[in-house]
Amino acid sequence: MITVKEVKNRCDLKHFIRFPKQLYQNNPFFVPSLEREDWHTLTQHPARTFCDIRLWLAYKDGQLAGRIAGIINRRCNELKGQSRIRFGWFDVIDDFEVAQMLFKEVETWGRSQQLTEVSGPSRFSNMDKQGMLVWGFEHDVQPIFTEYNAPYYVDFVEKMGYVKEVDYLQYKIKVNKVPERVQQLSNAIMQRNKVKIKEFKNKRELAGYFRNFFEALNESYRNIYNFIPLTSPEIEYLIKGNLSLVRKELICVLMDECDRIIGFSLSIPSLSRAFQKAGGKLFPFGWYSVLKAFRHSKLLNLVLTGVLPEWRTKGIHALYHNKLNEIYLQQGFKYAISNPQLEENVATRVWQKYDSELIFRRRCFCKKLAEM
Repeated sequence: MITVKEVKNRCDLKHFIRFPKQLYQNNPFFVPSLEREDWHTLTQHPARTFCDIRLWLAYKDGQLAGRIAGIINRRCNELKGQSRIRFGWFDVIDDFEVAQMLFKEVETWGRSQQLTEVSGPSRFSNMDKQGMLVWGFEHDVQPIFTEYNAPYYVDFVEKMGYVKEVDYLQYKIKVNKVPERVQQLSNAIMQRNKVKIKEFKNKRELAGYFRNFFEALNESYRNIYNFIPLTSPEIEYLIKGNLSLVRKELICVLMDECDRIIGFSLSIPSLSRAFQKAGGKLFPFGWYSVLKAFRHSKLLNLVLTGVLPEWRTKGIHALYHNKLNEIYLQQGFKYAISNPQLEENVATRVWQKYDSELIFRRRCFCKKLAEM
């Protein structure tokens, strides 16, 4: 017997948050998120002011068997002229009927709101986890800002009529000496365009630039799939939630001759294995694994990169790749995992100049909602 219930109280929400850890408890590729962060995201995320969200749990023979969220981002629908409901936080046992019943709840709610499409997996914004893993299941370096899922998820959503909308690609790049042609190109671009690299004295000075950093991101990402400009509360939320993960030497900010941010790249030491050891909790001992990885990990995660639209054709992305590569060598890092980049993004071509390999492909799906 399969039943589905909506999350209505703290106990239900606790089950919702902990289900993936239960589902993948013996899976070496799964990286649990921090339960405290999940709770905060689901209850206090500033995007909830313009997003409606409902959560459901599925039970089979009395045992928890799946979860899903439906999200209606009214602001995104308005700005992009869409009529969509999103699905996210989807996890399920290897049972198609359970998955089907969970998606039925999302689709029924979407139709009741006169929406015409379902897309996902995604959450409140592009700053959240999105995309279903469709290739690269055998790699155990899942960044903490992305999600792992079993291969059968893909079969389930396709069987329910969902089709590919976009793919995100991630590469593993070996940290080697910067290619000579990249160094020469970087020097030429800096001189020709009068670009300089901002040096930060300490983390306090860096914090003062973070708002400008996200404002530049709003400009840089404005035409990207699913992205809408971050509101001031969202920017403050991201600064507060992520500043502790940042090492100032792993950020590269490009400035024009008027000291305006025109490009940026942010990377952090990989915390994936530390999160696995922590098991989703920082206390009582998880914090030690995270702190140790933050200081000593030899694997990097490239988190955010961007260039203002008017600078995209000038090749300045080569500048932050060149600069950070030098720093990675000095710091003793061995490999980096790129942030998810849209398959159509020409910026992915830069990895062809390095010793790199494609290791993850993530997909966002879409389905038309038939009238009831």
